[in-house]
Amino acid sequence: MQYLIIYSHSNPDSFTSAVSRAIEETLVSRSIAVDRLDLYAEKFDPVLLVDSAHRRRDLHLDSTTAGYRERIQRADHLIFVYPVWWHGMPAILKGFVDRVIASEFVYSFKKKSKRSLFPEGLMPHKKVTCFYTLDAPFLVALLDPGWLAIKYGLFRYCGFRHVRRFFRSGLKHTTQEEREQWLAQCRRIASRL
Repeated sequence: MQYLIIYSHSNPDSFTSAVSRAIEETLVSRSIAVDRLDLYAEKFDPVLLVDSAHRRRDLHLDSTTAGYRERIQRADHLIFVYPVWWHGMPAILKGFVDRVIASEFVYSFKKKSKRSLFPEGLMPHKKVTCFYTLDAPFLVALLDPGWLAIKYGLFRYCGFRHVRRFFRSGLKHTTQEEREQWLAQCRRIASRL
């Protein structure tokens, strides 16, 4: 099984970075193939340009993002690690989704009727797991509309059928011991992915 960790936090010393490393180290210790994509380190350009020469329907042909599509294609399991800012993913990760998770790559309407509401998902056997941190309290995190948009409006819409999340709420109010406990929990979860 091949795993792709898609990590997005601008600070390499952040707690989110520690979460990403804990997950990666756990998978590697199990002799699992792991590909790590650090969007900030790779200086990913999140700007989606759409005009008469650049159409959304042609994003699956964009040579500047072909390597990212290949990495997703190779992976059996996508693991997203990110902080939640303003009830959503960081702009760089949103730009990655906008530019890489494209029609005719992960979903298609070609075999659907013109009245179809939902596309054919082209990646139903791939798994997605999101690990994220946020400062909001637990109840807000649990009912977070941003997560519902990610799970249903993005991944389920595109055909991913195995979508899960794990989050650490109230991060700014946690002690070092509580953070260490959550890192240990992330390691336990990663050992079962």
